[in-house]
Amino acid sequence: MESLTTIRPELLTLSSEQFSALMPYFWVFGATVLAILAAVMRSLSPKWPVITVVLTGLVGAIVSVAGLLGKEPVALFNGMMVSDNYTHFFSLIFLISGVVTVFASIRYLDNEAMQHPEYYLLVLFSALGMMLMASSLNLIVIFIALELMSLAVYILVGYRRTDRRSNEAAVKYFVLGSGASAVLLYGAALLYGSTGSIGIRGILDFVRANPAALSPTFTLGAWLVIIGFLFKVAAVPFHMWMPDVYEGAPTPVTGFMATGLKAAAFAAFLRVFVSTGYGAGLTTAIQTHLHDILWMSAVLTMLFGNLVALTQTNLKRMLAYSSIAHTGYLLVGMIAGPHSEQGYAPLMTYLVAYAVMNLGAFVVLSILATRDDGGLNLHDFSGLSRRHPWLAFAMAVFLFSLAGIPPTAGFAAKYILFYSAVQANEILLVVISVLCSAISVYYYLRVLVYMYMRDPVGTQTRSPVSVWSAIAVAAMVAATLQIGVMPARVVYAAKKAITSI
Repeated sequence: MESLTTIRPELLTLSSEQFSALMPYFWVFGATVLAILAAVMRSLSPKWPVITVVLTGLVGAIVSVAGLLGKEPVALFNGMMVSDNYTHFFSLIFLISGVVTVFASIRYLDNEAMQHPEYYLLVLFSALGMMLMASSLNLIVIFIALELMSLAVYILVGYRRTDRRSNEAAVKYFVLGSGASAVLLYGAALLYGSTGSIGIRGILDFVRANPAALSPTFTLGAWLVIIGFLFKVAAVPFHMWMPDVYEGAPTPVTGFMATGLKAAAFAAFLRVFVSTGYGAGLTTAIQTHLHDILWMSAVLTMLFGNLVALTQTNLKRMLAYSSIAHTGYLLVGMIAGPHSEQGYAPLMTYLVAYAVMNLGAFVVLSILATRDDGGLNLHDFSGLSRRHPWLAFAMAVFLFSLAGIPPTAGFAAKYILFYSAVQANEILLVVISVLCSAISVYYYLRVLVYMYMRDPVGTQTRSPVSVWSAIAVAAMVAATLQIGVMPARVVYAAKKAITSI
């Protein structure tokens, strides 16, 4: 049985390979330290020194991760973490999301009179927690990384301290998120008690060696861990926190949550999901039971998210319910993964497309938002094509992609995902998924009707667009169209990454 307190001598030294594997984390953590020092220097205005340090750390980490792609996996800290293609794939999503969030936040925080250096520090700490989640091979390390990420986001959600909606969203997220974390931690304790291992690989070895002798304690522990992750990804019936939190949070933070947090939750969820034995050694009865529960959760999540989104007039809230629906599509990829020729690669491809199009949409909302995130209702977008032609075009691209219309990233990702489910003989699930996607076309294209076919309402003014936000929007538009036209590179990267687990 593994000891949780034993420290081996090799943990105190690092080889050159291990040091290189840890460089992305050193970049991000070093940037937080330097940013704190820059923030307290009274001789300087903290805004630009802090932003410069934060962006340098994020870009440096991106370059370090890019240099590690294709290299052999490196075990870290006695196997509690690993540096492999799977880790690097998700780390790039988190770091790029962080850069785009910083770009979108500069002018937004100026408009809200909330330009404080701790905002950018919290984005860094959250990104560091996400990276640790993707690389963790130990349930306790996953929990610590989850808390590092979540605690930073709790504060970011309530960052508008004078706004009651923001305060309410932060309290709701903190209370419900803490409960979900406790459920996950208790499940990890039960898994340790039943398998004698807190490591993901140790649990998988136990499952493979004893497929027909799994105790009720193991089953309960596995379900508690899965429920904890279902909450983090906002799957029905654990979705109740998302709409209010997304609406109350500052718009750039909402975009960061919709992409980085969801990708981080799925990154850890997939590792643990595989370790519980789905498709890798569980008895037929347990496999069927787990499949049926996840199947029903995916269907309810897709249906609920899309149907409720039809009734929303606030775009942040609409995209929140849309995000719930996309969680359902991602669960389709998890269900089909073990029985498809492509494995879990379609799920990871969909996560990339989802991150790109959602980030872009929320950057546009950040530009158009008025004080306290006003001006984000449907009627506020009336005649946007006349006031901001290029912003309207960018928003149209993102909405087409979210609806799954070619030639965008959303279409390519949905096609690949649904095709893998057909290969796994999940025909009914694919039919339901396609019908739900058809429902989503209405509320996505309704925004286009307001932007291009309605006259402006009232005295709407032209919102100033910072160069940073413009760069972020242009990059996301280019990525959305590039993935839609030529998805092969992302699919190849996803396949290479998934082989690591």
